[in-house]
Amino acid sequence: MEDEGNHGNDDTRCFILSTLAALQWSRVSCVLCRAAMLVFDRYPLVDGTFFLSPKQHSQSCAEVKVEGRTQYLSAVCMSCLEGSGIPIRCRSCTTQWDGSSLVLGTMYSYDIFAAMPCCTDRIKCNNIQCQKPLIHPHQRLNFYSDYSRVFACPHCRVVDAHFVKPLSTCFIREHFQLYSQWP
Repeated sequence: MEDEGNHGNDDTRCFILSTLAALQWSRVSCVLCRAAMLVFDRYPLVDGTFFLSPKQHSQSCAEVKVEGRTQYLSAVCMSCLEGSGIPIRCRSCTTQWDGSSLVLGTMYSYDIFAAMPCCTDRIKCNNIQCQKPLIHPHQRLNFYSDYSRVFACPHCRVVDAHFVKPLSTCFIREHFQLYSQWP
């Protein structure tokens, strides 16, 4: 969501704070490392960023209704966003996930992991029987939010948010050695 100056977007802030107040949560957990983050009543709201996803990445994601659709309010800590802890790598291509370009302390209205596909496995149909790419590997959708939309696969017609994958199947959280050591 667009930031409206130093004070931030008040509708976004109210949405997040009222959702968390209804759940009686004063802290949220990072969906990657599970680190606890305090929620503040002014910007930045957390030492990380919030995002909405059509799929629940962990038990710490809050179910919300947005424009009549069920979404999950999720959070990622600053350490995971900036890669300063143990790197988050794609299980398929070993590319390190980089969220350093995301704005800290606010909320994105789409799944931030789906919006940054790094390889062909991340753009495949979610139907186990299909698994065909939904777009050309070098093609990009017009808007980041398009990666979080529910649509029918053009190959098998299964309706799903195909670009949104379970984090445990997409990413691995450990140091990866690119080259083997010489004896």
